[in-house]
Amino acid sequence: MPEPVADHTLTILGMPTAQEQQVSTDIEEILGRPATAYAQWARRHRAMYA
Repeated sequence: MPEPVADHTLTILGMPTAQEQQVSTDIEEILGRPATAYAQWARRHRAMYA
C-alpha cells in the first residue's frame, strides 16, 4: 500500500497498540510448524504462475 494511504488509514484507525503488534502463533499451532514468509512461498511456486 502506498505510504500516504497507510498514513491516512492510521489517521482514521489510530496507531496499533502493543498487543495488536504482536505476532500471532496461530499458524504454527494450526500447521504444526513455523510459518514461512510469503516471499519463500512465491519462490517455491513461481512456476505455477509463469
